[in-house]
Amino acid sequence: MKKIKPMILLAVTFIFGGILESQAQTEIPKAVNELLVKHTCFTCHKADVKLIGPSWMEIASKGLKKAELVQAVYAPDQSRWPGYPPMMPMPQVPKKDVEKIADWLVKLKK
Repeated sequence: MKKIKPMILLAVTFIFGGILESQAQTEIPKAVNELLVKHTCFTCHKADVKLIGPSWMEIASKGLKKAELVQAVYAPDQSRWPGYPPMMPMPQVPKKDVEKIADWLVKLKK
């Protein structure tokens, strides 16, 4: 049986640890996930990969305040998101739901 070289083992551990850390940072709480599903947010946004719109991680990294995130759902500002198609306003989403999602996004950036 071959021995695994320490450097290879260290590299595998580092990579695997990085994957777990990435998943932990983008874990979506159950209540928020239910809202994202209910309001079809996952059609355009994913946790940490670009889809049609920016990922949740990219949105959170903008450092927007809760009120700005809420406003972005009702009156999206295309100038904040160059390289993405414009988001349609989502007036049908109840404000309390958008606020719960925004609370999560504000905490996600930390």
